[in-house]
Amino acid sequence: MRFIYPEFLPALLFISIPILIHFLHFKRYKTIYFSQVSFLKAIKEETKKKNNLKQLLILISRIMTIAALVLVFAQPYLPANRQEQKLGRQLIGLYVDNSFSMNSESENGLLLEQAKNKAISIANSYGPGTSFVLMNNQNLPEQQQLLNKTQLISQLGAIRESPGSLSMSNARSLLKNNLEKQELKSGKMIYLISDFQAYRSDFSEMENDTNSHTFLISMGSPFSNNLLIDTCWFETPGHKKNREETLFARIQNRSSQSYQNIPVRLKINDTIKAINNLNMEPGESQVIELVYKNNRVGTHRGVVELDDYPMIYDNQFFFSYDVRDKNRVLAISPDGDPAMDKLQALVLNDENIEFEKTTEKRVQVGQFQNFQCIYLLNLNELSSGLINSLNQFVQKGGSLAVFPGKKADIASYNELYGQLQVDRISAADSASLRMEAINYNHSLLEDVFLHERKNLELPVVNFSYRFSKSSRSTQSQVIGFNNLQPAVSEYQVGLGRLVSFSFPLDDELTDFARHAIFVPLVYNIALNSFDPQEIQYEIANNLIVSLPVDEAVGAGKNLIITPLGSDENIQVPVMNQYGNQIRVDLQNTIRQAGFYELRLHQDKIKTLAFNFNRQESLSSSLTTTQLETALEQANLHGFELLDGSDANFEARVQEANDGLALWKFFLVLGLLFLAAEIAISRYWK
Repeated sequence: MRFIYPEFLPALLFISIPILIHFLHFKRYKTIYFSQVSFLKAIKEETKKKNNLKQLLILISRIMTIAALVLVFAQPYLPANRQEQKLGRQLIGLYVDNSFSMNSESENGLLLEQAKNKAISIANSYGPGTSFVLMNNQNLPEQQQLLNKTQLISQLGAIRESPGSLSMSNARSLLKNNLEKQELKSGKMIYLISDFQAYRSDFSEMENDTNSHTFLISMGSPFSNNLLIDTCWFETPGHKKNREETLFARIQNRSSQSYQNIPVRLKINDTIKAINNLNMEPGESQVIELVYKNNRVGTHRGVVELDDYPMIYDNQFFFSYDVRDKNRVLAISPDGDPAMDKLQALVLNDENIEFEKTTEKRVQVGQFQNFQCIYLLNLNELSSGLINSLNQFVQKGGSLAVFPGKKADIASYNELYGQLQVDRISAADSASLRMEAINYNHSLLEDVFLHERKNLELPVVNFSYRFSKSSRSTQSQVIGFNNLQPAVSEYQVGLGRLVSFSFPLDDELTDFARHAIFVPLVYNIALNSFDPQEIQYEIANNLIVSLPVDEAVGAGKNLIITPLGSDENIQVPVMNQYGNQIRVDLQNTIRQAGFYELRLHQDKIKTLAFNFNRQESLSSSLTTTQLETALEQANLHGFELLDGSDANFEARVQEANDGLALWKFFLVLGLLFLAAEIAISRYWK
């Protein structure tokens, strides 16, 4: 047992007063004259014993009353299981979780408002000389300053929900570092006030610390009542004018109630394009389709939205993409090869394709980044520089179509195929083969055939290459030969694709170029070639995005990012550039979901869409039992758990901080002994 005011303990000497009174008062004798005293002798011994007992009980009551009152003023307490005492000036660190999950509602209101009230209650449990450091998920520089109680309450009132979030270990570490920067050498207390989302409660990453004590203030599990748009994606990665688009949206019901006829709206460039009404049971997840058509080229800004309360940050999902007016196509062939003329006649004047050609001796590999599709026509040998550049081109999202030459250097082709991790050439085959196995569902043959037909007359090939199957291959056969070897195959490689023809484009070896299937198949390769596009980015404290842009934007230059419809201009640095990719540092820049325009001076480079992270909506809060288990498993010492939903929270904080206060117990005890002394004196005859 310890005392807050031990200077009152010398007052225990006052217990000598009733002792002196006892001996002086009860030892005085008074002479009483009786005519006959013989009858007193019979009860002398019994009366003497009773009187002594009465006197002793009165003495004990008076001593205990004085002792109890002295202890009341000394304020004894049983210390908590740590070394700190409530002496001198203290330094308190408070972390208030203001992530989106704290906007959930419990029976006592919004969790964030409750958390701020708990922080005020903690402050009220300390004396006027206490200093505070307040931190939330943004961890701004001003949150490293010392505050008095009045300043603390003022800053608590300014805390609003934030898209950022910190793991519990990171929040404690940052707050502990902020406390250690202060010059005060007094005992340090850390309070973490949160709903303790499971994905952020990484207690195993925390370390024991003998210089501070940590309290976990659990706000309790909120009522689960949230309908959210989890994510969205397109059926196909490319976008074309006048083509029907199918957008998938995953909707989740994170509540215990069912929903009926909830409208989910799709807006493209501020115009409603589709509405889908859905019914959802508790805990259900649905993927819905939203179908519309691109009516123009250029930037398209899309929003999928629904109505729900109180968690509204996940009611909208923003996305953006560009529709090109033309795809840029490059063809490479030997000088004077007739195959080039056939391809040029197919696409030269097409409104959807911008066509360029070159020879194998004049190819400029540094320009590959400016094209969406490259054709290799009948090349017999591939240089190492060409192989490496083609690999990078495909990995970054380009489409590559390969017709090998009749006298192809198999080793050089296999080097290219090896880097792309696709099937390799095993040998040449001069047998006459007919194409017969058609994959009617393949995207390259989309809308080519009205219906499937048997015994269809297809091209004949008199020279081809056989391929050996690779274990890592992602082959999708488009057309096969009658010997079960592939004639045309597609491979997904990185962000791009390879379309591999197993024969040369040579009229002396095949009638493929004269057959009706030649035009749609070869044309669709170019038409369905697209730059990979990120349709959205998640807002995060460490957000860095990579963008394909023009070479005019280089490392070291500052770009400007502007919220759509706002006059605010934020300068962001270009970190570095590699090929046609730049990395832009957007850390602590994007705070609100929506559309932003990235500019160089006054020229718009790209429209970007940003969304809040959905992890806050999908994760659950740890219960008190789970928190206790997690602390035990992490073997953490100097940690205590307090229930934020306790009606006597402030008293619990006081008790946890000071230990078990005993002054009230001694006050009651003193009153009981005083009452006992009065009762004995008055009623004991």
